[in-house]
Amino acid sequence: MAVYFIYSTMETIKTSELTRKIMKRAVSLQKKKYRNIESAILIEGLLPLEEAVKSNYVIEEVYYNPFLLQKPGVSEMLISIQEKDQCVCYEVNGSELKQISTEVNPQGIVAIAKQREYQIEDLKGNLLVLDQLQDPGNVGTLFRIAHWFGLGGLVLMKGTVDVHNPKVIRSSMGSFFYMPFIYVDELPESLAVDRTLLLSKAHSDIHIQDMNMKEFSPFLLTIGNEARGIDPDFNKFPHKDLTLPALGGAESLNAAVAAAAILSKLLY
Repeated sequence: MAVYFIYSTMETIKTSELTRKIMKRAVSLQKKKYRNIESAILIEGLLPLEEAVKSNYVIEEVYYNPFLLQKPGVSEMLISIQEKDQCVCYEVNGSELKQISTEVNPQGIVAIAKQREYQIEDLKGNLLVLDQLQDPGNVGTLFRIAHWFGLGGLVLMKGTVDVHNPKVIRSSMGSFFYMPFIYVDELPESLAVDRTLLLSKAHSDIHIQDMNMKEFSPFLLTIGNEARGIDPDFNKFPHKDLTLPALGGAESLNAAVAAAAILSKLLY
């Protein structure tokens, strides 16, 4: 749902001159290397930007096409960001926005925000573990699913796509900004001490409907790479395998679809 920022004052957006150097820096953030150097992310589209503002991400720069100011609340939101974060705003035309954005058809606004760092202690309750998932659209959807089901965060194993990839953020539909996450090479034992490790497998003798779900809370639900499955290293931890029994003839499920189906069984 859109969030509108309403003010009674007649303040206006303060815009700055767009130079070649500024454009070059913004375009560079399409690449992981420069996002890490700058500790920054690209936010594409109005809805993700609204959610980033609501979740108190620090917005550093905004590039917007003036046509977007015709939408209710957009001017007020940009003014509020400038007041709160000393954000710099730039008016851009369609061609300039297309250079900055990774979208084929940009939605009229792109922002740069500071990355947020999390620690293991920030992860609470039930967690989602992503093992070497490499499709950014899938991973963004999994952030959205984790947010929908009220999970306390995500653990991203080595080999998983960079979650600051603009497509991940875009696909999460704003949920990215509410979910703590950590990257790890190996599953931290501290996370598994008081949680049941559940390994989702396409083929297993244990069907989810035959399990007593109340025994497994809180849990670590692990979703593996669609082609290779879950890394065998997970088997060294005490765990439970589970699968969704196929009622039809499909070989497997999309990772995000499988996660949503399993969570609906675990939590409802």
